[in-house]
Amino acid sequence: MQESPALKPMPLWMSVLVLCILVAIGIASLYLVVPALDRAGAPMFWNYTLTTYGMFPLLLILALVGYRLEGRKLSIAGLLERFRIGRLDKKEWLWTLGLLVVYVGGNLLLLPTAGWLASILPLPLPEALPPAVDPRVAQSAVPTEFLGVPLRGNWDIGLVYLLILCLNIVGEELWWRGYILPRQELAHGKWAWLVHGLIWTLFHVPFWWNLIALLPSMFSLSFVTSRLKNTTPGIIVHSFLNGLGYLVMVLGILGIGI
Repeated sequence: MQESPALKPMPLWMSVLVLCILVAIGIASLYLVVPALDRAGAPMFWNYTLTTYGMFPLLLILALVGYRLEGRKLSIAGLLERFRIGRLDKKEWLWTLGLLVVYVGGNLLLLPTAGWLASILPLPLPEALPPAVDPRVAQSAVPTEFLGVPLRGNWDIGLVYLLILCLNIVGEELWWRGYILPRQELAHGKWAWLVHGLIWTLFHVPFWWNLIALLPSMFSLSFVTSRLKNTTPGIIVHSFLNGLGYLVMVLGILGIGI
């Protein structure tokens, strides 16, 4: 039986280089491409969806390309092993439950900091920022529109958004926790989760007003994933948080207010 290729450590300079490239893409997408397409009359739904959410399939592609560049054969078993997607025992489920509380609870409790941060920091907000992600706009419990498109009865939007959420989970978890973190562990040992948590937080710099709200989830997920050497807890909690957002959208599609 052929052994899997050995992983190569990812030194700090390489992590920073990867971060800078991805952040540059994110800033260019949000601050340059979206406003340019908006001025050209492109519908905000497709403009924002394809331009900004396009980062998620990009991360998935990068993870798969990185996997192949390591000389690995494309197989389900190989993908599960390399990206450390495994079953959870009873103890690991308890870790996952604790992570869920910190990840989701911290994010929800700190959501108001987005508006506060946007009001005190002299940093520019994107020219064409949809109300759904604008920290200056008070959000209703159940929205009636999404990126300029009415939600009530619009199941097409629900299907598109479901695809986006799935790509978000798979793309981010396979790239950051599946591909990047194991290599960072070889370079930084027991402190890899701190390096990873900081890098992943800074990845969200294009949406800088959300950084405080993201801190508990960024570092708690990095810590638990590194401790358990398992990407599955991240996939579970990421899915749960995205599922809450999707439930709100479904209520809007059904026309059910809260």
